[in-house]
Amino acid sequence: MKRFDVLTKIVILAAVSAGLLSVLPTASADDDDRPIVVPRGGGKVTFTQYCTTCHMPDGRGGQNEGGYGADLRKTPLTVDQVVVTITHGRAGKGMPAFKGLIDDENIRLVAEFIKTPAPSGLKIEK
Repeated sequence: MKRFDVLTKIVILAAVSAGLLSVLPTASADDDDRPIVVPRGGGKVTFTQYCTTCHMPDGRGGQNEGGYGADLRKTPLTVDQVVVTITHGRAGKGMPAFKGLIDDENIRLVAEFIKTPAPSGLKIEK
């Protein structure tokens, strides 16, 4: 039985390192007061990689090292409008275009993550 367990672990680790499986973080008691609740689905990883510099991890934006990011928790944009904004940017507002950096599927996942209330996405404030 131990040999099977070891082989199973090796196969799982190889699949994770090859990007065939993803490992999601789990929630802890300390996460209860966070604006974004874990585990997060969809575009969380891409949001974290590309968006948090300006929009902060909780989506609140504001003045920061990336300039002045919009508060994504209050955006009136629809998912489709967020997709267009991420894809083509808003040069006059300092939002860069991510076309070519992020593929279309992940752009849509980020937009859905932004527009989805916690626990699957940002904590939407009214």
